[in-house]
Amino acid sequence: MSALEVSRREQAAWRTRELVRGVAVTAFDAIEHREPIEGFHELSRPALDDPLAGVRAGRLVSDVAAGQLREWALRARGAGRTWDDVGEALELPAALEGGTRAEAAWEWLVEHRPPAPSREPGCPWSAVWTCTTCRGRVRDTGPFASHPDACETGHVDGCARRTAALQAWRRETEGGSDVEE
Repeated sequence: MSALEVSRREQAAWRTRELVRGVAVTAFDAIEHREPIEGFHELSRPALDDPLAGVRAGRLVSDVAAGQLREWALRARGAGRTWDDVGEALELPAALEGGTRAEAAWEWLVEHRPPAPSREPGCPWSAVWTCTTCRGRVRDTGPFASHPDACETGHVDGCARRTAALQAWRRETEGGSDVEE
């Protein structure tokens, strides 16, 4: 892939991000504004006043894109392309555990079972975000553990959001006090 192709692909990704924000504004009544980029003087990026409007818009765009993905794959089949060709266009590996690239493409587009993302063995899934209360970079491992500190690490000491989560957890599980650990 040439540098020009990478550039075009990145331009398309930026346009898609703009589209999601635009859908949030148009369909879900969000207001777009600019927010500063931490660590960069006088630089900002677009943001939404309601992040959940962005979630709703992202879901809508994702659902429409999934329908288009399937439609174009079926058009490719109609034009004589194989399921392996479709799998290659989906950037699936040629050899997959438990089946072929063609089978994986079929499972993804017809049976609605996309392949699991790859990751290092023993490395738990996590997401990183910035807490708007304490500005700490938080590693979130999901809502699977009971104790808030088992789900989120990285809040700044004394973070009011973390303190409130600990208090709520104590009330739910121990009927305990409101004192921070």
